[in-house]
Amino acid sequence: MTATGKITIATAVAGMAAAMPLQAQEITIGMAVSLTGEYAPYGESEGARCMAERLNAAGEGARINLLIEDTRSDSQLSVSLAQRFLDEGAQVVSGIPFPDSLIPITQIAEPYGATVFSAPNTQVEMQVAGFENFIAGAVPDPINAAATAQAAYDAGARRAVIITSSDAGSWSDMLPRWFGEAFEHHGGEVVARLTHSFGTSDWSPQIARIRAIDPAPDAIHISSMLPDVGILIRQLRANGYEGWVIGSDGFDDPSLEGTVADAAALERVMFATHGLTGMNSGIDAFLAECRDAGFGVSGIFDALGADMVQVIHSAATAAGTDDPVALRAAIRAEGGHPGITAASISYAENPGFPIKNVPVIGFRDGERVLLTEDTPSHVPDWN
Repeated sequence: MTATGKITIATAVAGMAAAMPLQAQEITIGMAVSLTGEYAPYGESEGARCMAERLNAAGEGARINLLIEDTRSDSQLSVSLAQRFLDEGAQVVSGIPFPDSLIPITQIAEPYGATVFSAPNTQVEMQVAGFENFIAGAVPDPINAAATAQAAYDAGARRAVIITSSDAGSWSDMLPRWFGEAFEHHGGEVVARLTHSFGTSDWSPQIARIRAIDPAPDAIHISSMLPDVGILIRQLRANGYEGWVIGSDGFDDPSLEGTVADAAALERVMFATHGLTGMNSGIDAFLAECRDAGFGVSGIFDALGADMVQVIHSAATAAGTDDPVALRAAIRAEGGHPGITAASISYAENPGFPIKNVPVIGFRDGERVLLTEDTPSHVPDWN
């Protein structure tokens, strides 16, 4: 790591296979990511680094050059770093996975022909805007919300409270509302709508409101981050709430179990995410190999970072060029690309996000278990 915090991976490839018609091109991916700050637990860069080193060491197809800089979880710094990467010739750039970062980055990348590929982005603002040069690595929030709504209703929940926040755009504000819409579509009822702010450690105002509801709710949905949601679960259980606590991919942090610190309190917790972690899955095997190789991977977001690198490598190898526009077309070509969170990742059907099943994770005896892994039967309209 240099004094500026940049990490560069550019493993030289020797002895290219004779079957390659041309010397493999190099693709540069500029990643402005949160190595520090509030979003750091949800970074994807270590998984991206691990995958890039693995592919470069194999010496087959395109070489991947990663430029990684710390945004310190600051959106404006994210934009500035993306501009630097573009000026340095990056064909692909990323930023903090929220619209206040990604919209300006996508706009400044367009004249370069470059693609903005946000591995963990789920917010619909980027899809609604219809940017031709934007690609997300995860399914949009309404699909995540719909998956848990269906699972919660099938588990017997009928009366839900949703808790929203404006702090992270539609991910924290609209995702619980989409849950509520899908939940009511299946026959449930949203009985209260509460609010919160990121960084909450005392949930007593919200819990007092929940306790006053009669009949009591049997489901609470929130889209937020650790440690907030872990503290919420603890405080709800301490105040006698025994129903479901339901969340999004923000729950998919290895620190959730430690923050709650009580296996019984996790029994009626579920969340929708991007793949199976903590369950001896193929993703877990990949993360373990990366840790053994010295990479600081933590969870599902590192797997999404690996997906991004693998998709770009596959597309660049197929395209046989480092032209950014041709690379983007190859990403969206029929046939899909190999991945870590899914065996095949395709952008042919939807140019802005992949088609994937959505796992809903629960807990039994303190251990993660798969509740469902389907495409939801009803997804709210997000346009």
